[in-house]
Amino acid sequence: MNSKKFLQRGLLIWLMLCLLSSVLLYAELIRRQFWELDREFATAYTEIGAVLTQNESVLPLLNGDEDLAALGKKFPQILGLQKTQGRALDAARVEPLSGTQYWLYNPWRQIRVLIDLAPVINAWPRFTRITLNLTGRLPSPSTDAFWHWQRQFPQHTQPFVLLADARPAWLNVTLLPFILLFIGWAVVVAAGGLILWQRKQRQNADRRAWYYQHARLNTLGEITAGIVHEINQPLTAVQTWIQGAQRQLDQDNPAAVSQALGSALVQTRRIGELLTRFREHVTQDAVTLGEVDLAECWQHVGNLLEHERTARHIRLTHDFAADAQTLCADRLWLEQVLHNLLSNAIQAQQDRAAGWVHIRSHREGERVHVEIADGGPGFTPEALHNAFMPFYSGREGGTGLGMTLTESLVTRMNGTLALDNAPEGGARIRLQFAHHGSQVHG
Repeated sequence: MNSKKFLQRGLLIWLMLCLLSSVLLYAELIRRQFWELDREFATAYTEIGAVLTQNESVLPLLNGDEDLAALGKKFPQILGLQKTQGRALDAARVEPLSGTQYWLYNPWRQIRVLIDLAPVINAWPRFTRITLNLTGRLPSPSTDAFWHWQRQFPQHTQPFVLLADARPAWLNVTLLPFILLFIGWAVVVAAGGLILWQRKQRQNADRRAWYYQHARLNTLGEITAGIVHEINQPLTAVQTWIQGAQRQLDQDNPAAVSQALGSALVQTRRIGELLTRFREHVTQDAVTLGEVDLAECWQHVGNLLEHERTARHIRLTHDFAADAQTLCADRLWLEQVLHNLLSNAIQAQQDRAAGWVHIRSHREGERVHVEIADGGPGFTPEALHNAFMPFYSGREGGTGLGMTLTESLVTRMNGTLALDNAPEGGARIRLQFAHHGSQVHG
């Protein structure tokens, strides 16, 4: 994964976290508005209930001759005081006059007082509507109210119902928590992304080191196998000549010479056995070929060589056919082959301001054809002729073993490798592998 995609994913995660947490935070702020209004409703109920209790307490003490001005100073809710005549004892104790005004009767003393609860009720402006139902019946909640409260007072003579409606202040929310939330998530995502990026870089570095180590071991195996093969040939010839000389000398019975030549023969055989054993150690064991995802291997190789690509401004593109994305190979060997070819393509374009490498695949029958092209100068005729020769390199400082190892790995995966130049310029490498099935390479 390159840095641009990593940043894009980090930004997307940050936006998703901010969106989700903003919704939850907004819901919490609206919920707090409800609970604040709920506490205000409870406070209003308590204060109005205290006034109603005052009314029931002071009414039995009045006889109708009190000074209304002095009475109003102590009980502001009392606006009037009148005497009544002939009112039945079982008559209604409350007579509504307006929304917040009513007459409260004392039939035993034949007096009534005019009560106005407007100052107490209007002290709560945050409610859309707050009022008293003087009939004492619980009405149905308002259909247009978002929040609704209603509660009946326990006073015997004034069993009113306190009603209140309110709507959330949707836009009256503090922006500071949201700003802090966004900053907090940015810090968390940045810290987490940095940790993951560093871990990914360490993994890529370890994988690169492992690839290079594996390449060195494979190269050493190829060199050693060639050296052993070349040494065994003269050793076999020496062994044959010594055996012939021993037979000739045995006919004349030169005991000392025979003993010396016999010892030499034993040593040469021993050298051959040691070289054979060493060859067995460096020769690869059998490997089982299976289905390998070509696109995934190419992506891994591109990630491993990301530093080289970005330093030289090399752009990677691909075009994998739907039926040619998997092939029969060994994953490690295939990645090693692609790694060598991509590394060569990058190095071939190191003197250019910007370069490119394109890989595409298509299927023909049971074979998958893979083609890798680049925007470099292409192969020279000499390079095309000697590319697979050990120790040949068209680049100064090269070991000349990369393409030899690549051809060997492709061959051992039952594939083919061909080099040429594209008609429009640049090098072109064509590979072929089996499409499906499992094969064992011995």
